[in-house]
Order: sequence, then structure tokens, then C-alpha cells
Amino acid sequence: MSLDFDRDSFEKYLHQTVDIVSELYEEKLNRRVFAGKTPDEVLSAFDELLPESETSVESLLEQVRTDVIGSATMNIGPRYFGYITGGGNQVAIMGDMISSALNQNNLKWHSSPISTEMEKLVIRWISQFIGYPDSAAGAILDGGSTANFNCLAVARKNMADEGVAETGMYGLKPMTIYVSEEGHSSFDKAVDMLGIGKKYLRKIPVNDQFQIETEKLEATIEEDRLAGLNPICVIGIAGTTNTGAIDDLEALADIAIKHGMWYHVDAAYGGPAAAVDSVRSQFSGLEKADSVVINPHKWLYVPFEAACILVKEPVKLRKTFSHLPDYLKSDNADDGRTDMMEYQLPLTKSFKSLKVWMTLKAYGAKRLRETIQSDIDKATYLVELIQKSEDFELLAPVPLSIVCFRYTPQGLSEKQLEKVNQRLISEIETDGRIFLTGTRLNSKTALRVCIINPRTTRKDLGLVLDVIRDIGKELY
Repeated sequence: MSLDFDRDSFEKYLHQTVDIVSELYEEKLNRRVFAGKTPDEVLSAFDELLPESETSVESLLEQVRTDVIGSATMNIGPRYFGYITGGGNQVAIMGDMISSALNQNNLKWHSSPISTEMEKLVIRWISQFIGYPDSAAGAILDGGSTANFNCLAVARKNMADEGVAETGMYGLKPMTIYVSEEGHSSFDKAVDMLGIGKKYLRKIPVNDQFQIETEKLEATIEEDRLAGLNPICVIGIAGTTNTGAIDDLEALADIAIKHGMWYHVDAAYGGPAAAVDSVRSQFSGLEKADSVVINPHKWLYVPFEAACILVKEPVKLRKTFSHLPDYLKSDNADDGRTDMMEYQLPLTKSFKSLKVWMTLKAYGAKRLRETIQSDIDKATYLVELIQKSEDFELLAPVPLSIVCFRYTPQGLSEKQLEKVNQRLISEIETDGRIFLTGTRLNSKTALRVCIINPRTTRKDLGLVLDVIRDIGKELY
């Protein structure tokens, strides 16, 4: 029994889908960023027993148009400043649609030749874009957490005794890994799941620029080695989640080389900015990393999900992940084929590279560099607005496009300012005109704005401060 439609019906439904997407971009980008619904309110439109009979596609799509889009956070809109969520691009929407239609499974070369070869090409292009050796190998995964996990798995495998794959970590010296206090939470998860243990993830203090203290790092490595531990990996951050800080990547490379350690750089957010003249020097040393994570779904404007791992020596990637049971040995051609399952933990994977390739091809490196620079310029503009004001305070340097600040109306004590800024985070969400997140820097609550959406304008950034003032005056 077929589940397919006849051609006329299929085209009609596709046109209805296109109308929904077009309406989203034409009419709904400027609606409330946060829909303001409770969990029960979101679920109420869908909550029913498992459908036993068919539903007309027209009515199904209409429910998507009203209830799905109506409950979605508008992170493609110009006033979404939360987390590090890129605004996507419209060329990649087409790529996602075609990718879904093709339904490729990129596990072995013969299961998806085009997906495999395009992924290899995209990995090379991204390496070239950020100045990493284009002889590196890699893979496109779902997100930075998975990507960092995969890279630390490569580090562990290649820095451990040869027998670790068979006997595990039993009897080995405890391994230690080093990252700044500003490192992403994915590293805590990775050392847990890799059997290294959170106890042995060394979180090194940062300086007033929120960069890792290299002298304290080196002292900690030497202390651990003297204590009988096995330091295996130094992690540099090229754009921290909190403030966008970029570690001294050159100094970290030198330390890793000196101590014979793996050097990993988490450039999930900031990596694409390495291609931009105005900030390129801050990324010096990135090219020396043994592995790098960079997420096209962040600052290359690709829709979710697309996170790249890059490993300088492909043989070390294959050493970690290659495993060929009999049921995966059916493709025996010796003609240069690459099986992506040997370069990553997942076996099943969608055609993620198509939307990345279409993005790079349609816009070109020059336009993408200019767009990234524009985001940096917009962050600089927001900083200028904050510094010229009498009721806002900048709380961190702004090397890229994340701005951390707080609301400081006159006449309030430090305790009162802290309470107002804490309340602002939830009140701004409820208001829905803008969307931002909060964090803590030097024991102060910070309002955090991330700008990586080409749809954002200077007018939108001015609105940020206006909305905060509007809401904040009711909180004290």
C-alpha cells in the first residue's frame, strides 16, 4: 500500500508548504519573539490519543501554520539575541527540503556517494575559510556538544595506551584535560561519558579579559604530572559562550607541544570570524590545533543542525571510530571511497552537507565575511549605546558579537541592582518584544545579547535598551 500522493496532490501540498514558509518570513518575523505560552497551553493544541484514522493534509498544514508556528520562539527574527543561535538563511531552507526528499543515509560511500563527497568538500572549504589546513578530515554532526565529545574521544584514543579500546581505562593513570572556567558544559559531559571523570577536568581561572591564565595552566599541568597523573589535552576556546572571549591560542599551542599533549580548539561560535580581517589576529594559533569544532549553524547562518569536527591528521580520526562488522563490509570497491562512519561516532546520519554547500556556494566567502563583520559592527554599536547611557553598565570586553551588560538606574544599591537585573531576565521573556539570556560575570547578573543574525538592524539594538528601560522602571 503506497503512502505517496499523485503528482497534482503532492504539488498542491508543496505549494501550501511554501506559502507557510513565505508568510513566516514576510509577516511574522517581527511578531513577539517568545510566544508567551505555558507548557500546557502549547500542548493543548495537539494533545490527543494516537490518531487511528487519516487527517487531511490541508488541515494538517493549516494546524502547522497556526499552532506550530504560533508556539515557536522566533529565533529567525531580528530581535532574538539569546544563546548563540544563528538566524539561518533561505537558500539552506531549499537545501533542507531537497535533503529530506532524497532521504540519504550517509553511513557508507555506496549508500550515499553524493552526501559523502559533498561532506568532504564542505569540510575542506570550511578549513580554508578559517585558515586551518585543508588536508584535515572531519564530519558534520548535530551540534557542538556532540562535536566536542567526538574530538575528545579522538584525543583520548590517540593519547592513551594502544590497548585502551580492548581493556578500557582500567589500570591506566588517570587522564587530565584542561580548559578555562569559561569552557562549555559539553566538556563536563564528555569527560563523564568517556570515563575520564569530571574530577580530572581541570578548570583554569581566567584573566580580566575572560581568557585562560596560561601560567596557571602550565603550573597545573606540571603539578598533575608530578602527582602521577597523565595530562593528555589542552582546550582553547575561540569565542566563549558567556562573553565571546578568545583564549591566547598561540600560547596554548606552545604549551600543548611542550608537554606532548593533544591541542583542541572549541571554535563552535567564534571560528568563522577567523576569516575576517578586523579580528583575524586574535585567532592566531588556531591552525596549530590537532582538532577544531566549528558550527556552521551558528556564525555561517546555516539552519540547525550542522556542527563540524576538523582533525588535522585523518588517520587519528579513523583510529578512533573505524569499526567494520560483517554487515558493513558489503562495499568492497577499492577506488578511493570514504565511509563517513569511520570518521564519527554516529552510523546513521542525514545529508547535512547539502545545506552547508548551498550556503557557501550561493553567498560565497566574501559575502559571508562581510556579513560576519557587519554583526561585529552591530555589537560595537550596542556597546557605544551602553557607554553613552547613564543607566547601563558594560560588564565584559566585546571581542566578537556578544555583549554583556546590566541595567543600572541611579539611586539603587548594589543589592537592589542585582535584584532588578535578575528579575529583568524573566520579565523580558514574558514581555516578548525581545529575547535575551542572562549569565553571571564577576558575581554580577549580566544581561547577555548575542548578535549573529543578518536580519538584526541598529534600530533593533536600540529597541533592546528601550525595552529594558520600559520593563525595568516597574521593578524598583
